[in-house]
Amino acid sequence: MSEKNESAVVAEETEKKAVRTHYDMKMEQRAKAKKRAKKEQTAWRITGIIILAAICAFILSFPIRHYMAIHETICTIGGRNVSRVEFDYNYNMVKNAYMNSYGQYLSYYGMDSAHIEEETYDGNLTFRDYFEQEAVERIKQTVALADEIKREGYTADITSDYDTYVETMKDSADEAGISLGELYKQSLGEYATPRRIEPLVRESLLVSQFSDDKQNSFAPTDDEIDARYVEEADDYDLFDYRLTRIDAELPEAPTELADEGAAVADDGSYTPSDAEVEAAMKEAKELADQAEGRIFQDGDLHEGEKASSVVYQIRNWLLDSSRKNGDSTVVEADTINCYYVVGFVGRYMDEKDTVSLRIISTSEDNGAAIISEYTSAGSTEQAFIDLVEKYSDSDNGDGGLYEGLTGAELPGDLETWMTDSARKTGDVNYYFDESISLTYVCYYVGGGKPSWYYNIKNLIESEKMDDYLTGLTTSLTVDDPKGNLEYIALNAAAEQLQENVEEAVAVPAE
Repeated sequence: MSEKNESAVVAEETEKKAVRTHYDMKMEQRAKAKKRAKKEQTAWRITGIIILAAICAFILSFPIRHYMAIHETICTIGGRNVSRVEFDYNYNMVKNAYMNSYGQYLSYYGMDSAHIEEETYDGNLTFRDYFEQEAVERIKQTVALADEIKREGYTADITSDYDTYVETMKDSADEAGISLGELYKQSLGEYATPRRIEPLVRESLLVSQFSDDKQNSFAPTDDEIDARYVEEADDYDLFDYRLTRIDAELPEAPTELADEGAAVADDGSYTPSDAEVEAAMKEAKELADQAEGRIFQDGDLHEGEKASSVVYQIRNWLLDSSRKNGDSTVVEADTINCYYVVGFVGRYMDEKDTVSLRIISTSEDNGAAIISEYTSAGSTEQAFIDLVEKYSDSDNGDGGLYEGLTGAELPGDLETWMTDSARKTGDVNYYFDESISLTYVCYYVGGGKPSWYYNIKNLIESEKMDDYLTGLTTSLTVDDPKGNLEYIALNAAAEQLQENVEEAVAVPAE
């Protein structure tokens, strides 16, 4: 076949293929639409699978995220990783203690106790920052003392203490009308449960017992106590003196010495001029000088007062080591526009004996029942100590022993009972204070030394314990790589600012 004919045939066949009927085009469109729909259906199916997988992953992540939150390391203290549960426990222990002590006074300072953590505590720190800072210090001491317990092989049975703690929590939940689990969350942290908190409470109880025993081991000798008294006699000596206060008679309306244009305010008050005050004080001084001549006859007698109880304007005069009986003086108190006339009677060491008692305090009106149980148990001191552990809401860790009591610390007629000369070791008594629903059951141990002796003894023990704790915790570092503890950065910034200010002040002006 010639090339021409071949080309003609190909062209003809191609033309035949290109010719499409209306039916052919309709079927082709249907095929394309079906293919497109199938493609879109496949895409939606894939998208649906992805979304469903994401939802399932999110739901399944709940326990994982919960676990991570519970076991998240908030910071590291002395090499110990502190979890969210442990940090929250210590944070809330600090916060609860603060609120129990000072919560009722916050409103006086314009603070909202319900949102106290947002209120400013001091300078650049909020109360939240302060509570976090104190929680870290609490954990540092726990870590340090726990290490000492392990190093010394110290042991103590805190089973009873823990059981009491659990019962107290249960009673508190019942009184609040909430579940025990809810009480733990509200009072100890979002992730707190009895099971999670138990090891922390047990550790705290053991550390507390160890701390008490350690502090008792620092008991000073009588020579140490006497030496401290000599050094700080001004704090412990008692003073007898006579006192008269002469107030300046300030004018209640303008006088010839008033400032120009002075007048009585709409509320009836009047602020005297400096000249009017000076004139009134001059007259008061003349009266005070006259009163000094009869101070030992007419002055009010003050007996057995410590310097800390004396009005500060006359305190230094009384404390002067050269002061002797019969001395007198007139002291100006210009800030309150008066004069004090003082007559010195004497200064001496408090030698009044005190009493030692073992005390059970309980929120139930069960004093008679406890005494009956004490009698049935043999009326011994150990029997009473056992009852302290069984009933007392505030065991001091030493069998309820309180030394250096003068009687003023006790309610009702217990002071009269305690100081009765007929009192002997083993005597017991109780008093139910209806105003606060507390029962005090007392066991008479015996007479004690003067109160200053115990004050100094306790002070020295506390100082030694503070030194001991400082030695243990100084080397413990606090690592916060995630920046969870904002107070650290705030304190660092404040210190840097102070350094900058000091450097700027130190640079001499050109």
